[in-house]
Amino acid sequence: MLTVVDALSRPYPCGCDCFHTLTVEQRIQGVEALYRFDDALRGWGYRPIYELAADVLYRKAQQENDPSFRGIAMRDDACVYRRLVGFAVHELIHALEGDPSRANYGIPWGAPYNVPADLPAGDEEAFLHPHNVGEARAFVGVGPVARALFGIDWGVYTARAVGTYGFAGGNAVVPSPRGCRPVAHWDPVHHPREYYARARALEEAERGYFTDERLRDYAARFGEIEARGRALRKTKRPAPAELARIAPKLPGRNDLCLCGSGEKYKKCCGVAAG
Repeated sequence: MLTVVDALSRPYPCGCDCFHTLTVEQRIQGVEALYRFDDALRGWGYRPIYELAADVLYRKAQQENDPSFRGIAMRDDACVYRRLVGFAVHELIHALEGDPSRANYGIPWGAPYNVPADLPAGDEEAFLHPHNVGEARAFVGVGPVARALFGIDWGVYTARAVGTYGFAGGNAVVPSPRGCRPVAHWDPVHHPREYYARARALEEAERGYFTDERLRDYAARFGEIEARGRALRKTKRPAPAELARIAPKLPGRNDLCLCGSGEKYKKCCGVAAG
């Protein structure tokens, strides 16, 4: 199981070319932020998973629907600065807005495309709405929260170009975890116009959520849980400046592919690379 130090010690080339487009000082900031994030998640009792297959790992956990599972899959992209830091901030917002004493911050594993099997018919949209709102906040809040918690004023990115929402009413259906049933919904692949219109409206409505007062509250609560996680950690980490100077290189043949497929590099993108 990769640690945050493992992930940062083996950077791969990424689409945003962070190693060259960020200064070494900015990369050091990114490493420091990820160290602090890792301590915070462990302070809450979570186990961050830094293997390059976040979506695959999340879907597996989702299908298990295990209320005791404490893993948080962190990477579906090779980037270890702009995108991994953005992913970390996105997860922190979910934790600070949710219930970190429970698996997946208390967000039902089936959301946003499934609902509990015993939910009365017709209540699907009302059930999914607060989870959609939470996702919108975690999507639009990445920039403000990165500045408030880590002093980062350079662009950090989320895993996708838009949040992951379940808008009931379309005809897309995905498999259900145990104890859930699917909700026919609009999705960005088959219904892009409908999905993006709803997503952008929801995100715009939540931009004003991150007031100075709320950001101060986030910073205070984050500081407390970070200190708890730091006290639990037994190992000393390399200096951020040391990791920030490691140049990216392609994965080894038997490493997970940098595209996030969950396959070995030699059986995936490495085939084309020879």
